Amino acid sequence: MSGSHDHHQQHDHHDHHHLHLALWLTALFALVELGGGLYSGSLALLADAGHMASDVVALAIAVAASTLAARPAHAGMTYGYGQVRILAAQFNGLLLWFLAGWIVWEAVDRLLHPPLVAGGVVMAIALLGLLLNLLILFWLHGGEELNTRAAYWHVLGDLLGSIAALLAGSVILFTGWMTIDPLLSFLVAAILAYGGWRLLRETTLSLLAGVPDGVDSRAIAEALGAVDGVRGVHHLHIWAIPNGETALSAHIECCAIEQWPQLLPRLQQALAQLGIDHATLQPEVAICSSVAGWCHHPD
Repeated sequence: MSGSHDHHQQHDHHDHHHLHLALWLTALFALVELGGGLYSGSLALLADAGHMASDVVALAIAVAASTLAARPAHAGMTYGYGQVRILAAQFNGLLLWFLAGWIVWEAVDRLLHPPLVAGGVVMAIALLGLLLNLLILFWLHGGEELNTRAAYWHVLGDLLGSIAALLAGSVILFTGWMTIDPLLSFLVAAILAYGGWRLLRETTLSLLAGVPDGVDSRAIAEALGAVDGVRGVHHLHIWAIPNGETALSAHIECCAIEQWPQLLPRLQQALAQLGIDHATLQPEVAICSSVAGWCHHPD
């Protein structure tokens, strides 16, 4: 289990470093896109600049949350401050929805009053943004904790915005069809709204201590019950802890309490095969009530 803990610590360090780099590069390019969007008159480019600006906020929140989460646990916060990452990710999910709404609002106005757009400028800046976002996505890809994945969704939206701006600029440059600019902005807004929904769903599930996605509680109960020497499994609880691991607690009804020293390693091995390394197991030779939440010895 210590190896798994060290693995998560290394990932946390790498994620924190990459979030810092992503923050500064995104802030720099947001200014470039803002200037280019104002100069060219492109909504696709301004929308991408607005998303970049929201990403600066999102990444700053992610960096602050990651820094706070690194503070050690103490008697008043026995799990530490890792849960602040969940709150930061939830805020970033709401920010994605707000941004999607702003883009739709501006796109509708542009459809009613289409402006002239400098397609060549749009293409040049969008291509540069595309390359930058690909680099940042490479840094953030594979981040294990939810806060990093929230930042990843923001940058993915930037990447799609750059692609939309690149397509809009090329269509405008070669055909003069200005309507393509707000139409592609609708597509970017829809993708951002979907990313926000995913973040809000996952963060809410985590705050409610729900079973994480991809974890089958019935299969886990069956795997524990199939271990030789186990008579029953009661009060099984599964939830995600802030460092990205899945935690479990359960009452294990043994055929004989004397078997527990030999039984525990087999139970831990069964859980490890299902991807659970953080488990608290209570041995019992007892009859348990699943309704009242207590156990008593049959004698």
